[in-house]
Amino acid sequence: MTMTPGDWKQLRDAPAEKQSALLAEFDSAGLFPAPEEETGAFSDRLHRLNIELESLSRGDSDVQDLLSSSPEIPASLRAAAEELTWKIYRFRADWVPGAFSSRETGFFSAGVLLEVDHLLPLIFLHGAFVRRNRRGGYDAVETLAHEMVHAVRIAFPASAYEELFPCQVHASRFRRMAGNLFRHWSVPLFFFGGIAASAVLAAMSCNGWFLPLALPLLTAVREGELRRRFQKASSNLRLAGVEALPVLLRLSDREIREIAALSPGTIAEKGNSSPRWRMLLDRFRIPEAE
Repeated sequence: MTMTPGDWKQLRDAPAEKQSALLAEFDSAGLFPAPEEETGAFSDRLHRLNIELESLSRGDSDVQDLLSSSPEIPASLRAAAEELTWKIYRFRADWVPGAFSSRETGFFSAGVLLEVDHLLPLIFLHGAFVRRNRRGGYDAVETLAHEMVHAVRIAFPASAYEELFPCQVHASRFRRMAGNLFRHWSVPLFFFGGIAASAVLAAMSCNGWFLPLALPLLTAVREGELRRRFQKASSNLRLAGVEALPVLLRLSDREIREIAALSPGTIAEKGNSSPRWRMLLDRFRIPEAE
């Protein structure tokens, strides 16, 4: 999808009864209205994003140097990653700029996302992917799809599920299940650090060797509660007749918590609350079995 000024103007000027259909078109391109973002504010954000993208295409963007010195991600790799995000989350974000740059990723990262003013996402993959499809156990297609999932949530508030959503694109079951532990450095530090500290103290025959185990225990309880809430929200959405994972990607943590506590019938009624919710429930409705 290539945005033009007419696209955002059409959304801004559309009557309420037509807004959900227009929102669905943007949604399929990975352009999501943020929670509590009115349609007019979303339209204005699309306008500002369009200006940035046009500036990049002309070569006079303030962030041009970040991309101009790095090889561009080829169309074949993009297409494969977009097929993956479409299969799992029903979007293709072909508008997100991306390039290969080991300088931006650093040695240890396979890919990173840089955010410009919470508006423009820039994806960088490690330079090793120019020559081969895998590096350090990471697949180029999955890594690009992973960063695309981050990119489409650029306008969203910080989330306790920050890595859960991107990790669902990976074939590795371990990454899908445990990837969210690595959303912030403190989570694995408390979990693994507490276990390691307890082992060291036990080896030194310290009386309080078990005390550091409180850190991994509390972390496990917290992560278990997050997972339970996520699964409950998923179940409620399916019972309400909509695809769970694509809808949850488009929600804030507060909304996920709300959905986990609602009955399927009440969820179905949320379509009357806003054009955004009407679009979500219509676009991701599960077809009835014949």
